[in-house]
Amino acid sequence: MDRHAPVFNMFLAGCWGKNFRRLYRSTNGGETWNDITDFFKVDVPGSSPQPFIAESITKSPADPNTILVSGNKKTNFISSTRGSSWKKLRQRSQIHTVIFHKTRPTWLLLSTWTSTCNKKKETNAAPEPAEDGGGPCNHMLYLSKDLGKTFSLAQNYVVQFSWGDPAMNQQDRIYFTHFRKKTGDQPKLYIWSSDVDFAYMDAEGRNWGSPITMVALGNKFLVSHKFIFVAKVKDVAAQTVMLMVSADGGRTFNSAQLPTEIDEKSYTVLDTSEGLVMLHVNHGAKEARVGNVYISDDKGYRFTLSLPNNVRGTNGDCEFDKVLSLEGVYMANYKETKSSDTSGGVDDKTKEAAAESDALEEEAKAGTEVDKRRAPKSKAKEESVIRTVISFDKGGAWSYLKPPRVDSTGKQIECPVDKCWLHLHGITNFHNYAPFYSTENAIGIIMGTGNVGTSLRFEPDQTNTYLSRNGGLTWIEAHKGAFIYEYGDHGGLVVMADDVRKTKLVVFSWNEGQSWYDFELSSMPVEVDNIVTEPNATSTKFLLYGTRGDTGVMYHLDFESLGQPLCKGVWASDSVSSDYETWIPSDGKNTEKCLMGKQVTYTRRKQTSECFNGEKFERPVSRKNCECTQEDFECEVGFTRPVGSTECRFADDGSIKIPLSCARNDHFFANGYRKVVGDTCEGGWQPQQVSVACPAKPMSKGAWSVLGAMGMLAAVLLAVNMLSQNERVKSIFANYGFESFGDVRYANIGSKAPESALDSVGTRFDADFIEGDQDDFDAPQLMNYTNDRDRDRSDRDRDRDDAARRSALDTASEAVPRLAKPPGGRDDEGVDLL
Repeated sequence: MDRHAPVFNMFLAGCWGKNFRRLYRSTNGGETWNDITDFFKVDVPGSSPQPFIAESITKSPADPNTILVSGNKKTNFISSTRGSSWKKLRQRSQIHTVIFHKTRPTWLLLSTWTSTCNKKKETNAAPEPAEDGGGPCNHMLYLSKDLGKTFSLAQNYVVQFSWGDPAMNQQDRIYFTHFRKKTGDQPKLYIWSSDVDFAYMDAEGRNWGSPITMVALGNKFLVSHKFIFVAKVKDVAAQTVMLMVSADGGRTFNSAQLPTEIDEKSYTVLDTSEGLVMLHVNHGAKEARVGNVYISDDKGYRFTLSLPNNVRGTNGDCEFDKVLSLEGVYMANYKETKSSDTSGGVDDKTKEAAAESDALEEEAKAGTEVDKRRAPKSKAKEESVIRTVISFDKGGAWSYLKPPRVDSTGKQIECPVDKCWLHLHGITNFHNYAPFYSTENAIGIIMGTGNVGTSLRFEPDQTNTYLSRNGGLTWIEAHKGAFIYEYGDHGGLVVMADDVRKTKLVVFSWNEGQSWYDFELSSMPVEVDNIVTEPNATSTKFLLYGTRGDTGVMYHLDFESLGQPLCKGVWASDSVSSDYETWIPSDGKNTEKCLMGKQVTYTRRKQTSECFNGEKFERPVSRKNCECTQEDFECEVGFTRPVGSTECRFADDGSIKIPLSCARNDHFFANGYRKVVGDTCEGGWQPQQVSVACPAKPMSKGAWSVLGAMGMLAAVLLAVNMLSQNERVKSIFANYGFESFGDVRYANIGSKAPESALDSVGTRFDADFIEGDQDDFDAPQLMNYTNDRDRDRSDRDRDRDDAARRSALDTASEAVPRLAKPPGGRDDEGVDLL
C-alpha cells in the first residue's frame, strides 16, 4: 500500500504494487471495500481483454461526485456518480495532465503528447494522422465542456497550462506557456528558452484559437489566488530569469524587487492565501538546501527579507507551513550557518549548540532494520543546527517554540534555559518523521515530531510527539517516540500510531491531549504508513493503512462506538452548564491577546467535557480590532529584524539608494516599517523614520594635504621630544646664557616653606578634587586584562562595606567581555540568530 495512495471522501482508493495497480470503492466511509478493477478491462482487437493498470485518479473541485481515472493502453474512464458507473473517454492518446474547471462540473482541460513522441525508436512504425495524435512530437492541449464526450484543440506546443482564478472573475480563462514556432518536434524545456511565451485564451471568448501574449519570454508561471507569477528569461546565455508579478488579473506585470537577483530554479511561491506573497529564494549559495523567505506588500512585487536560511529539499519542497486554523500564523525550519549571522558573526550560544550537536551525533548508533530504513542515508553536521521558529504576524517577526517543562510521563525536562527550545521535523523529512500539521477545522491544534534542546535531532530515540492547543504558543509532549497523527470531530479527537516501529496499538485522545488511551489494533504488528479521515476533519471515522511484510493492510477505525453524547451549550460558552469555552489566540506578548491587529474569540469544547462536537457543529467566532503595537508592523525593503526581535535594522544590501543629502550630512532618515498586509489594528504604536548612517565619505585632496601637514608636524614634535630626553643635549642647553650672571644673588621668598603643595595654593581645591584626580589616574588600569586588574580593583574597593562588595561581585563581568543582546530582545526568546 503506497503511503500517498489517494483517498477521496472515503469511497475510492488506489492500491499500488510493483506490478499491479488496483482500484477499490467504499460506500460506507471505508468500513468495507469492493475491488472494481476488473470493470476497466482493456479490449485489444484480436486478443483477449488486457488487465487495466491505473496511472492516476483526479477529482473535480466543482463536483465531488466526478472522478477521472487515467490508465495505461490509452484507456481512460470518467464517472459522475461517485464511481457507481463509468464511461470511457473519447480520447485515443495517453493522458498527460487533467485539470477540472473550478466552478463548472462538466468542463475540463486535458493534455497529451502526440503518439509520435513514443514511436521515435520504432523506425518502421507507420505515421499516424495529425488528428489522431500523429505529426511532429508536441504537447497538445484540449478543452471538453461535456465531461469528455467531445474535445476541441485549444493549443499545441504547450509547456504549462492552468485555469484562471474565480476571485478575479477569470474562471473561464486558460493560461498557458507555449513555443512560438509550431514546426518540428517540440523540445523539452530543460533550460530557459527565448522561444517560449506566456499567453491566454478565453474558453468562451472571441479570441478562442488565437492566443494573446501577456509576457514575452515567459517560460513558467503560477496562478495563485489573485496573483500571477511568470518566470521571464532575462539572459539566455547566462540562464538567468526575472520574476514578473501581477495582482490585477494580468493587466499589469511588475518585476519582483528583491535584495538579491534570483536565477534558474531559485524560487518557490510558499503562500498567497492572505493577500501577500511569501516567496522562498535560493540565491545560488553553495549550500543548495537552504534559501531566504521574503514577504511582499499587497501589490505582490516589493519584497523584504523575512527569514534567512529556510530549509528546503532537493525537489524544491520547503519546511514552511501555514497554521490553517488561524490567520497570520506560520511555522518554519531554519538552518543556522555562519552566513546566516547578519550582525557580523556567529554568537556564543550558536557555537555551543553546534558543538553539543556534533557530540551527540557521534553517539547515534544504528538500531533495528526498521530504524535503519527510517534513518537518513547521510546527515551533514550542519543539519544538526536546524531550529523551528513560529510567526504570529505573517512572517513579520519570528520566535522559537517554547518547550514543555515536563515530558509525557510527568518528569521534569532538563534543559538549559538560555538554549532550550522545541524543534519539529518538516516536510523534507516526511519519509522518516511526520511533519508539523494543522487543519482548518481543528482550531488552534498543531502536532509535530521532534525534540527539546538546542537544535533538531534526527535519531529515533531522540524524537517524540508534541501537541499545541493554543496555536503554537505553548506545547506539551503528547507521547514518547515518533507517531503519525490525524484529527477528527473538529479537533476534539486525535488518533495516533507509532510511525517508526511496528506496532499493534492505536493511541487516541478525545480531550485534545489532556489524557490518552490505547487499544490493540491487531494481534500481528503492523508497520503504519498513515492515518486519514475525510478532508474536513469533522468525522469520528478514520482509516489506518500500512504493511505487514510484503502485504498491504487497511483498518477502519470508528470512534462513534465510544458512545459519547453530542456536546451542549454552544451559545452559553464558559457557563457551568455548557460543554464549551471561549478561547482567544495570542502571541503571548501583550495582555490584549491580539493577532493581526484584532482580537478573535473562538468557541471550542472544554477539555473536561466528555462529548463529541458532531459533524454538523458550527463554531461561533467574534472579532474586534485592537490598538497597534510594534508586532503589527514588518520591516520595509532594505531593513531586517533578527529572530526573536521586533526591531527593524538597516540591512545595507543595496536595496535603498543613498540620498544626495549624504554629501553634507552623516545620516539620513528612511521608512523602516510597514504595516502587515491584512492587519486591522487602529491607533496605538506608529513607526517613526529610522536614522541610517551615511556611508563613509572619501577624503578630498585638500583633506589629504591637511592630514599630511599634521603628520609632518607630529613627526617634528616627536623628534624634539626625543632629543629633549638625551643627556648630552640637555647638558648643552641646561645653563646656556647664565655665565654672565655670576654675581647675581638670590634670596628666599617668604620666611616659611609650605608643609605641602596644598598649603601653597590655599584651600580652594578641596578633597573632592583630589579624589577625582585619583580616579582619572586609575582609569588606564581598565585597559589591562591581566591578573593585576583584580588586585587594583581590590585596592580601590578596600574602604567599601561588605554589602557593596557583594553587589560588585554579583554584577561583575566575566574575564572576557560578551556582547550584549540587541535592544528589544526578550530573554526567553533565545539568541539573536541574525
